[in-house]
Amino acid sequence: MENAAEISRNAASSSRWSLCSARPKSRSGCCLKVPQQIVHDPDPATYDQQLVFSTGGAPTFNSPDLNTVDLWPLRPIPILTATVRNLSSETSANNTRIDLSWSAWGIGMPRTAIGSTFVNLARAGYAGAETTLSWPTPPVVTAAGRYGIFVSIVHPYDTDPYNNNGEQTMDGFQTSTGRSRTFVVPVRNPTGSTQTIDLTTGPAQVAPWTTVVPSTLTLAAGAQQDVMVHINIPSSVPPSPSGTLVSAGVDVLATIGGVYLGGINIAILFDA
Repeated sequence: MENAAEISRNAASSSRWSLCSARPKSRSGCCLKVPQQIVHDPDPATYDQQLVFSTGGAPTFNSPDLNTVDLWPLRPIPILTATVRNLSSETSANNTRIDLSWSAWGIGMPRTAIGSTFVNLARAGYAGAETTLSWPTPPVVTAAGRYGIFVSIVHPYDTDPYNNNGEQTMDGFQTSTGRSRTFVVPVRNPTGSTQTIDLTTGPAQVAPWTTVVPSTLTLAAGAQQDVMVHINIPSSVPPSPSGTLVSAGVDVLATIGGVYLGGINIAILFDA
């Protein structure tokens, strides 16, 4: 029979083994792995025609986020407005820069700056996530009568830079002045080489009313050419209910080799 001293030694040995086996395994280095820092970026955005086009949609050049003309009759507006919003629910979009510019009526025309401002946008779903900014319409824009207005959003940590540019380039007519109308639309090649530009119309329900001549044109770098957009509203289309502001819109989209260039919108009110 083991004596008391031997039992004590065996117990101590067993205890030391248990403690040692419970220790963490030795590491090959002295550094501990730290989880990667989680960063949430903002997503300031506006209605972006190029994004709509690139995802298979039919863009309208009467942007729902821009207000640049008065109706009816269609005429310059004294105050231009642009609506922007933060789509990120994770973080605010502070110090977001909003640039506004304009061009003469047409597609691919040179742009001139109107102004820039900075805005703080709250997280999506919270008050302040969306805001509408305004600029006085410059006299040169008012004098032009018909024009394009362009908004561009800039943020250094924008998680999605493909929803940052929108435009509203509009003309229009009321059927009380006639159901057939032809619009002259200058189309310019803004690239540095000769390009073939294709013009298509939409949306589908109004495309049969519209003819564009020519619908394809080849232009040298920086050159422009007028195209004729003829719209004929069938007599079977009834007047819209009282209070309707715009009954339909014809959008003319320009592409170069399938790549988005720009476009114009012609708003129509069926009032007779």
